[in-house]
Amino acid sequence: MSPAPQNSRASVCRRLLAFAVDWGVFALWAGLLLAVIMVATDGNPQQPASPWIAQAIGFVSVTLPFTLYFALCESSRWRASIGKRALGLIAVQRSGEKLSFARALLRNAIKFVPWEFGHAVAQQAIYAEGDSVPVWLWGAAAIAMLGPIWWIAAMFVTGETPYDRWTGVRITQTSSRTTLAVD
Repeated sequence: MSPAPQNSRASVCRRLLAFAVDWGVFALWAGLLLAVIMVATDGNPQQPASPWIAQAIGFVSVTLPFTLYFALCESSRWRASIGKRALGLIAVQRSGEKLSFARALLRNAIKFVPWEFGHAVAQQAIYAEGDSVPVWLWGAAAIAMLGPIWWIAAMFVTGETPYDRWTGVRITQTSSRTTLAVD
């Protein structure tokens, strides 16, 4: 496939709005998952035996599908998640070529590392039930809080996130009228 035309770098505002739309997709997935769990357990789901099992369940049912959603969409012919497509954005290699699935997966796995650390902190805190939490949890909490702040601050300062830079990806505004966006 030939490279995409060299489009302008996406604005921070458009990128954040696109991510907000994708959070709507996430909310639909989470709501469906919750409904299935509630129906399957007659409204009384069992708590997993440990925070690590709860973490694994959350990763497999939420983080992994959402990461795959982004990777599959961004490596598809659309070159965009639903949110990016709605806002007229695409994800491409620095050369303008379409992303491979592996590159899109790596990009999105890095993007969700702080999120997964946040889940670990939450699970450990839930299972501590008022007891003191392990000291290492403070490091995980710092990553969970500072990671997204770093990602967003970098977008405002440099126009790209660290995970875009590390994986050689650019998010650009497309001139194509095939998007769902309305100017």
